[in-house]
This record gives sequence, structure tokens and C-alpha cells, in this order.
Amino acid sequence: MPHPEEARSAVSKDEWGARRVLQLMLSAVSDSENSGNGDALAAVRAFASAIPRGSWFAACGEALTEGERADAAAYLAALGRPDIAIAGVAGWAEAAATTQSPAWSRAWWDAETRAQAELQRRAAARFGAEPVLAALTAVTEAADVLNGAAALAMSRAGIADPALTRVAAGAAAQACHQTALALSAAAGPDHLFAVKYRIFAAGRWPLGIVGDRFFVF
Repeated sequence: MPHPEEARSAVSKDEWGARRVLQLMLSAVSDSENSGNGDALAAVRAFASAIPRGSWFAACGEALTEGERADAAAYLAALGRPDIAIAGVAGWAEAAATTQSPAWSRAWWDAETRAQAELQRRAAARFGAEPVLAALTAVTEAADVLNGAAALAMSRAGIADPALTRVAAGAAAQACHQTALALSAAAGPDHLFAVKYRIFAAGRWPLGIVGDRFFVF
């Protein structure tokens, strides 16, 4: 197992790469939308091929960096909730308890659901439902690796919890699906789901809004 400082350095490099690639992809798709000659679905397929190379969950439990807090704040602003405080999560047990809290925000969940439906509508209007579904299927298939990534991260922390593994992998897979929709709809790099993906790409797990705080593991 690498030294903690080496692991953090590797995550930082992968984080920069994921941010840069996503920024370029989303910006290019947004520009092509304006010019009317882009293929956003090609960007979705390229995004799918990059999913297995991500540093999924590699930084979970570490103190949040200034850049990660900035991304969390940008996500909340895009969500329309800049008033929400940002809180780190120290370990997998705390993360599990947070996901199971009865105080989770229905408003947060509903806002993401509405945003996802709007992107689905815009993407289908651009390309048709079947081509969009085919591109999203490639993302779903690529996201199959996330269960193993979550299990590996947990094993390094000395934890074996298949149920929590599925929850973590499912959250990351959902973020990939949402990002693919943002690409399909040419939503741009500042869209709610583009920012959310950047948090995952940093090796984190944004757990969501519980009570009056946004928890990032």
C-alpha cells in the first residue's frame, strides 16, 4: 500500500486530469451547440471510456482541500442552496450513518430529479430518445467497475460492508449518468451535475444534504 502522502499526490494528479478533461469536453460540447455542428453523443462515449480510470473514493476520509470546498460551494450554488454549510466526513462508519439519516433533504433530492429530467428532455430533443439511450447505456456499462472501486477503498480502511459498497457505487454511477446527460444536452461545465462529478473525480463521495449541511466524504 502506498504511503499516505504518495496516495494523496496520485489523487491530486488524477483529480486535475479529470477536471481538465471534463472541462474541455463540456466546453467543447457547449461551443458546438452554439455553432450547430457538434456531436455531444461522441463526448458521452469518450466520457464512458474514461470512467474505469478514475480515482474513485481514493480520498474519502481525508480533510477537504480548499479546491474541494470550492467545488462543493459551486454545487450548492448551482442547486440554488448557497446558504447550506459544507461538512467533511471522517470515516466510512460516519458516511454510512449520514446516508441513513432520516434528516436527509427531500428538497435536495427533488432539485436533482428536476434537473435530470430537464437534461433528459433536452438531449432527446437534440438527438432522439434511442440514440441518447444507447450512449447512456455505454456509461452504465462502464460504471460497473465502481462496485469494485468502492469495495477496494473500504478494504483499505479495514471495512467489509457489501451493503455500503452498493450504496457508494450506486451514488457514483448515478453521478456518471447525470454527467452523461449534461454532456448530451450541452449543459456546459458549470452545470450542477458537471460540478458534482468533479467532486467524485477528486476521489470523494458527496453524500448529500442532511439537515442544514452538505456532507462530503
